[in-house]
Amino acid sequence: MVIAGFGLISFKGDDLLSWGANYRPVTTDGQWWRLVTNTFMHGGLMHISANIFGLLFVGVFLEPLLGKTRYLLVYLITGILASATSIWWYPATVSIGASGAIFGLYGFFLAALLLKVFPPDFGKAFLLSTLVFVGFNLLMGLTGGVDNAAHIGGLLIGFIIGIVMSRQLKLKIDMQNEE
Repeated sequence: MVIAGFGLISFKGDDLLSWGANYRPVTTDGQWWRLVTNTFMHGGLMHISANIFGLLFVGVFLEPLLGKTRYLLVYLITGILASATSIWWYPATVSIGASGAIFGLYGFFLAALLLKVFPPDFGKAFLLSTLVFVGFNLLMGLTGGVDNAAHIGGLLIGFIIGIVMSRQLKLKIDMQNEE
């Protein structure tokens, strides 16, 4: 979008729509692919920078735990369902960004921390910092211009997936530690 001349710091709603943003009237009118495409779009330099930071932090822990394929699947599933939450909540909001999927990864990470998939000393250290990060970002979302519905939807879906997968992951780690 930058190369196409749409800007660097922010983009117009019409431009975002033409590139695949999520927007209930067009998404529910048969353009369901927008539930995926919007999770790879960003509203400007600050938006992509914040998402890269958030993804880097959680990805360092989850990708080795899940492997590349399952990590990608958790990202996509939580991103799609976060986008669905957005169009369920907002009747006419243009929504873009990886944040819903990233919040999904944080929800997964929180479930893994709470269910003690990671070693106890690790869990204590990262549980508080993760809760602060999630809480701060949700509070910032109350200032406007942020799709908190997607954030909350992604967080909850990721947490549920994390609960479902935690036992299997814990067994995997225990088996690796025995070897």
